[in-house]
Amino acid sequence: MSYIDSHIHLASRQYRPYHESIFNLMLQTHLQCFCMSEDYDSSIQTILLKEKFVNNSNLLLAFVGIHPQYATSSTDINAFSDFFSSNLDQIDGVGEIGLDPTYTDLYPKNSMTSQKLIFYKMLTLAEQNKKPVSIHSRRSVGDILEVLPSYRIKNLVFHWYEGSKKNLKKINEMGFFASFGPYVLYNKEKQNLLRESDKNFVLVETDGPVRYKGCFENVLTSPSLILSIIFLISNIFERPFQETSELLFLNASRFINT
Repeated sequence: MSYIDSHIHLASRQYRPYHESIFNLMLQTHLQCFCMSEDYDSSIQTILLKEKFVNNSNLLLAFVGIHPQYATSSTDINAFSDFFSSNLDQIDGVGEIGLDPTYTDLYPKNSMTSQKLIFYKMLTLAEQNKKPVSIHSRRSVGDILEVLPSYRIKNLVFHWYEGSKKNLKKINEMGFFASFGPYVLYNKEKQNLLRESDKNFVLVETDGPVRYKGCFENVLTSPSLILSIIFLISNIFERPFQETSELLFLNASRFINT
């Protein structure tokens, strides 16, 4: 049986000292990771990780894209598009992309105008090349849902979903996924959201190297946390662990279209 972490940033600097152990874990446990990027440089690094550690294997699927934090007026979208075209055979998906008004208050060159311009370009690349998409939607779920019908994108996940139950229902009705991470192990509100989800459109993730609270305080986030998340979900879904694992694996396989 294989397990899938549908959203992790293995190209992050924080993971570099641990790459050998992480990829050994993935190989020994057949744990597949959908590796996300945040900008041009991390997209390149994600491709290089795939080539270095799991060449000729599907244990790392490379998602490339520009995160809303880095979607500024100075972003060279043409350079990214050229990179995308040149590495199409190595690219498995587009992500992490999206909208997030939080960053417009933090960075002077970041605006909703620049975010939307780059987000729409990322969606166009995904549409044209039939790639699955991982969406960042903090404080912007409604806006993103309004935009998506303009694109012919079949496979899409709202990563780290924390919107309303109403929008969650819309997401599932559109045939899109919502993913949940280690926070569901201690957050009752997120557990309730999980209960409202269509079981056939749930994915699990770690979003490492993001760190978590409670029993995970000061602990580096590892893909191995996926097993604990699946165990909790099996209790919420009232299904055996093995059955839940198989369901989540099939969900992720449908998302990636394998």
